[in-house]
Amino acid sequence: MQTTTTIPRYPVMVLILGALACIGPMSIDAYLPAFGAIGRDFQLTPEKTQLTLGLYMLAFAFMTLLHGTLSDSFGRRRVILTALVVYIAGSLVAALGPSFDWLLAGRICQGLSAGAGMVVGQAIVTDCYKGPVAQKTMSYIIMVFSVSPAFAPIIGGYLSEHTGWRGVFFFLAGLAVFSASLCAFFMPETLSPERRQAFDLSVLSRNYGRVIRDGQFMARAVVFGALFGGFAFLIGAAPDFVTHVLGLAETDFGYLFIPIVIGLTSGSFLAARLSSQLPSGRLIGFAYLMLGLSCLINLTYTGLATDLNVYAAVIPHGLFVFGLSLGIPTMTLRILERVPELSGTAASVLGFVQMIFFSVVSGWLAPLVYGSAFRLAVALSIGVVVSGLGWALVGFLANRNKPAPVPKA
Repeated sequence: MQTTTTIPRYPVMVLILGALACIGPMSIDAYLPAFGAIGRDFQLTPEKTQLTLGLYMLAFAFMTLLHGTLSDSFGRRRVILTALVVYIAGSLVAALGPSFDWLLAGRICQGLSAGAGMVVGQAIVTDCYKGPVAQKTMSYIIMVFSVSPAFAPIIGGYLSEHTGWRGVFFFLAGLAVFSASLCAFFMPETLSPERRQAFDLSVLSRNYGRVIRDGQFMARAVVFGALFGGFAFLIGAAPDFVTHVLGLAETDFGYLFIPIVIGLTSGSFLAARLSSQLPSGRLIGFAYLMLGLSCLINLTYTGLATDLNVYAAVIPHGLFVFGLSLGIPTMTLRILERVPELSGTAASVLGFVQMIFFSVVSGWLAPLVYGSAFRLAVALSIGVVVSGLGWALVGFLANRNKPAPVPKA
């Protein structure tokens, strides 16, 4: 591997990439408790307020398609720093804007820039590490940024109640300033000039075509996106689930998100530990087993219970994200390994597919499950079933189409 500078110590690298990856989920989870306050301030219906999530996710998805590709041409570090500057500007626009349209404009700017840390971070991992070490690194990064959803809604709820919803966006701007400082002082460039792709439309088109024409890559990306679509119902419906289904206050989002973070963190930690002990196929199968178990428990409880217990209602969601984080690192690497020579472009295409699923579901379909824990459980289960069957089918077809080994003479 060639780099333009020395890679920092492994724990420092993981911390930096984890902090950068936090920007995306914090942009969602920290402001969810402010949904009610935003709606009251601008006299909006819940469906109208949901646009602040849907448009953010669409912008996120669009730029996800470009972050990695731009980093293949201009370097990882430059793209991340530029994106963070745009994110800070968008956060300030959202915080200071006098109308709902200004808030939407700020959210779109946040969406255009928030995904750079995660997408380019995946490319950085493939620049620096290979094999089980790369898989372990991805798991640790996910474990680091998984902590943010535990604190984000608690902080967001506190800020929304005591300083108003605008304080949430000032907080997000400060977080981006901190991440930009880490990147500026400690993040090296990991893509040397001789390995960069020319920034030329014809070259970019060929690179995208090379990735998109890989049938296995796209098929796995789509079924991976379906799994994120199921998860998007949980995030998109979280404000309604906490305040209306469970009947809790806007400052009580921790009841849902703390189990989610425990599941994310423990799943990522276990994935890192098992990465060198289990074949990737078995690890992915174990992840789907946990996802299926969580859905079965969720469907059974919400289908039979007449009066939901808060703790019993959120535990299946913690188990769901445990299975999700157990499978994400290995599934991501399995997909990106199809085109290792274009890791940045591949990461962009994969992220784009994921975020299209996430944005459509969280921004527009989530209201379909409002007011019902059982409908939410059904939506999560559909995502798991579609994704699991699709992943198994792609693997079966890939094995069937492998050329037969040539017998030894």
